[in-house]
Amino acid sequence: MKLSIHQDEHITETEIIINCAYVDDRLQKLTDYIRQFSFSLEGEVDGKLYQIPVEQIFYIESVDNKTFIYDCERTYSCRQTLSALEEKLRNMTFIRISKSCLLNISYLKCVAPHVNHRLKAELQNGEQLIISRNYVESLKEKLRK
Repeated sequence: MKLSIHQDEHITETEIIINCAYVDDRLQKLTDYIRQFSFSLEGEVDGKLYQIPVEQIFYIESVDNKTFIYDCERTYSCRQTLSALEEKLRNMTFIRISKSCLLNISYLKCVAPHVNHRLKAELQNGEQLIISRNYVESLKEKLRK
């Protein structure tokens, strides 16, 4: 694979062009990853609305029918359901790890066995999340890709 970057201070918008013979799984994964850098979710803190770049989100959690978005700095409340967000983030680096949590695997540091066939996920910021046994296989599959 050849990579070229052309830098010009007169260009007002970054454009990525990929020339290839065909799109394989690896290239599709790369394009999905790049696309998330132009996508954001809306979150609220103290009545103020913020646009949160998707690549900065560690995980999204639903607690007592309320959805929260976590990045490295703060916790935002979100008006959308976890299911709606899961659908929006389907082709990105997010995966459901429990009935109430979506994880951005870009921030996954490691996983370790936990009780009852579950896994414990440690994130790069030191936080730990539990991966339910029903979602372990889909996480392993996503990590293999």
